[in-house]
Amino acid sequence: MSQIRQKTTSSKGKKSKNSLFDKLKSHRKTRKYERIVPRRKKSNLSFPVPSFGTIAIIMGTVVIGLAALNWENFNFEITEIYSFQPANNPEAAEERIIQYAATGIPTIWNQQAEAQSESGQAVAPVNTEIENYHGSLVTFEWKQYRVQRGDSVSLIAQRNGVSVGAIIASNEIRNARRLQEGTVLRIPNIDGIPYQVQRGDNLSRIAASFNVPLEVILDVNDIRSDNIRAGETLFIPGARMNDIDLRLSLGELFIFPLQTRRHVTSYFGMRKDPISGVLQFHDGVDFRANTGTTVMAAMEGTVSVVSENWLYGKYIIISHPNGYKTLYGHLNSFNVRQGDRVARGRKIAESGNTGYSTGPHLHFGVYDRNNRLLNPLDLIN
Repeated sequence: MSQIRQKTTSSKGKKSKNSLFDKLKSHRKTRKYERIVPRRKKSNLSFPVPSFGTIAIIMGTVVIGLAALNWENFNFEITEIYSFQPANNPEAAEERIIQYAATGIPTIWNQQAEAQSESGQAVAPVNTEIENYHGSLVTFEWKQYRVQRGDSVSLIAQRNGVSVGAIIASNEIRNARRLQEGTVLRIPNIDGIPYQVQRGDNLSRIAASFNVPLEVILDVNDIRSDNIRAGETLFIPGARMNDIDLRLSLGELFIFPLQTRRHVTSYFGMRKDPISGVLQFHDGVDFRANTGTTVMAAMEGTVSVVSENWLYGKYIIISHPNGYKTLYGHLNSFNVRQGDRVARGRKIAESGNTGYSTGPHLHFGVYDRNNRLLNPLDLIN
């Protein structure tokens, strides 16, 4: 009996111990499982979520990068500064021609580059050129105008909305001061000048020489191929006359060469010699000037001669752009040397009474590029 009790007691104790242990162990496993599994189910991300600090660093880097690039003014179309793209329709081509003729490529580009909307998008520039043509698109053409009493080249140009050079070059006016009433002029409806094609010219070279886009020249002259012939006349919209030729036509090629009031004592052309009384040709104009009066360069150029002879006494010759030359005679003293470059209006000498002369004065003569004598009064402003 004692043995049976012992076994029974031992068996109950072991069973009870194991039951409690198993229960506790089972309870721990269950609670651990219940604590972990729900957390795994709540996360649907397949990669780690960055922290707020990391996001702030990334955004700051982007902002700094955009500021360094000046993103607001960044433009991928900057290569179009020097070109005019061909228009897809005639009206656009006409608008572009008018726009270029009035302002030139650089002005148009600056307006487009500077005009920005609040959203950063480029804004189309105000088309003042079309406003000048009363809001209508025009095709290039010549129109005729008959000179009226009181007209001048500048007044005619202003009325027609073109440059003075456009009127002079289109009509080959040699002396704008002698515009005669009744003369019929041809006037372009777009500002620019005509150009006569020379031997060896090509369209690209012509466009480059006038700094006008090739596409504009093609459009305005309705050119369909690259073939042009010597002697053919093209109209170059937006082009300007050479400054020397323009000043020559306006009679403003030279300034008055003395710092005194203009007073002519002997004119250009045939006259009686003041000493011999013989009828002779006078190759310049004589201006009254006391000895020591400042003599100025009538135009910029290079001093080519500083010398003295029996006729002009002490004299200076200055060579100017485009082959023109001016002579200053009967001088008292020199202020320049041969080879000096002088600006328009610079003092070059003082007037006197040297050489074949009856009294203090300045003899002023002008020669063109072919060494032909010109009347200085037609060229002095």
